[in-house]
Amino acid sequence: MRVVVAGGGTGGHIYPALAIGKALGGEVLYIGGYKGIEKDILPQSGLKYELIDIEGFKRQLTWRNFVTIYKAICATTTAKKILKKFQPDLVVVTGGYVSGPVGKAAASLKIPLFLQEQNSYPGMTIRLLSNRARRIFLGSRGAEKYLPEQKCIFTGNPVREDIIKAKREEARAALKLGDKTLLLITGGSQGARAINDSIRPLYKSLAQREDLVVVHHTGKLDFPHLSAVKKSAFLDLALALGNDTVSLESNIFITPYIKDMATILAASDLVVCRAGAIFLSEAAVLGVPLILVPLPTAAENHQTFNAMIWEKAQAGILIPESDIGRMPQELENLLNNGQKRKAMALQAKTLGNPEATQLIINQIKASL
Repeated sequence: MRVVVAGGGTGGHIYPALAIGKALGGEVLYIGGYKGIEKDILPQSGLKYELIDIEGFKRQLTWRNFVTIYKAICATTTAKKILKKFQPDLVVVTGGYVSGPVGKAAASLKIPLFLQEQNSYPGMTIRLLSNRARRIFLGSRGAEKYLPEQKCIFTGNPVREDIIKAKREEARAALKLGDKTLLLITGGSQGARAINDSIRPLYKSLAQREDLVVVHHTGKLDFPHLSAVKKSAFLDLALALGNDTVSLESNIFITPYIKDMATILAASDLVVCRAGAIFLSEAAVLGVPLILVPLPTAAENHQTFNAMIWEKAQAGILIPESDIGRMPQELENLLNNGQKRKAMALQAKTLGNPEATQLIINQIKASL
């Protein structure tokens, strides 16, 4: 079987496409964009790939949108040429601006088209392509309200194999955490300035807690380049984070990136994070309670919709960025209430599906 997968711009679009493409097997071609982070991820993926010149629309009135329209027309022509040459049996797109030209090209060439939407509020590209698709696989409940419901199938989001295989007890043993509570703060691969600024004033009080270990993933742009690093008893934890990790206190680690996210996330007792759909799916599969600070500028405010589902399920606490002053109190309340965290963890598990990728594969094959 020959398969084309497309999605780009963010890891939330790229990793589901990679998971589906690899699981389908056969000969797989990934189509991404020159300007997305896929240009850095795809060379290590093991898949063949092509990059096309496309960019997203600006949300304000600007002449750049005329350039974007022209690029979209050219990108659709380029995508058609790639598909005609590769001759795929099917095309799967997972969102992001690169998906539009690829999905449109597939539909015009009568190639079976499948969509995978990660968020509870579908992105514009998925909405525009929805009437041309055979099936639409949903990662979050509620998205079907904005799409042709007869085509929608709730599957959950595909997550990485290392997340599915991670086990809490093994992860905590590997990090030698003992009975310490592990608090993870992460703003995603690029970091989140608002989250970072709300946490840094709390370092002093967090450092005084003997029951706590803190990992603060700041992202590269907001990482404090410090020369003084204190020695820590948790050397295995530092190794799992990466070479650039610093430790201000014996129990607080600050890192620009996390090398082994599967182990760190599986071992965590509480996470402060944005509300990107794929990270939420990973946390759900592992059963981790969350304090959610949605990115207010996310397209169509989809992160807030994602966070509301977690809050409704009593698996997470939603703090709008405009109300981030609540962070110290909410954090203290949860750190002091292990029973509530356990109850939230159980609810989190109900929101994830480790079988999502295989379910998508089965539905695709049944539809051909």
